[in-house]
Amino acid sequence: MTEQKLTATGTLTVYCGPMYAGKTSLLIAELEESLDCGETVLVIKPTIDNRYKEDDVVSHDGISLKKNTSHPVLCLPVDGTVTEEQLQGVTLVLIDEAQFFEDLSLVQVPDLLVAGVNVIAFGLDMDSEGRPFGSMPRLLTMADRVVKMKSECVVCGEDAQRTFRKLSAKSTSQVLIGGAETYEARCHKHWLEGLSERKRWMA
Repeated sequence: MTEQKLTATGTLTVYCGPMYAGKTSLLIAELEESLDCGETVLVIKPTIDNRYKEDDVVSHDGISLKKNTSHPVLCLPVDGTVTEEQLQGVTLVLIDEAQFFEDLSLVQVPDLLVAGVNVIAFGLDMDSEGRPFGSMPRLLTMADRVVKMKSECVVCGEDAQRTFRKLSAKSTSQVLIGGAETYEARCHKHWLEGLSERKRWMA
C-alpha cells in the first residue's frame, strides 16, 4: 500500500458495543451502500469466527452478507494481515469482529489510511469480564469517528452496554466463540449481578 500515490488520507470509523447490538447487520448495510456508490470493498473476518459460515459474515439473527447484498462480495477470512494483491484497487476495507486482529490494527490499518483507503471496523470493545478486548483499544484511539452501539438487556429490557458469559459456559479463556447459547447482552447493573453470581457458582 505504501507504493500507491497518496491523494488523500483515509478515515477510520469504529462501531463498537456488546453482542446483539446490530454491528454485523450495520456492516452489511454499510457494504451495500458503499457498493452502490461505486466503491471497491474488501470485507475481512477472522478465521476463528466460523459459527455460521467460514467465507461469509452472518449476523446473530441470520442476516447474511452474501445473501443480502445485490453485488458480488469478497469476504476474506484471515488470521492476520492481508496481502498487497488482495488489497489491489480496494478503496474501502470493512473489518468484522475487529477485536481479533492485533497485527492488522498495529501495522496494516495505519498504512491503509496513509494510502487513502477508508476503514470501517466493527467489534466488541470489552470482553465478558469488562476488560478492553484485543485490538479495539488501539483502533478506538486511532479512529476519526467512534459509534457506541447498545443492545437490550435480557433481564430488564433496558439499554445493554455489556456482554455476559452465561454460567453454563465454564471456560475462563478471554476468547470463546459462541452465540446465544453462550452469551447475553446485559445492562451494567445486571451484568454486575451476573458476575457476582458467577463468583459464587465457581467458588
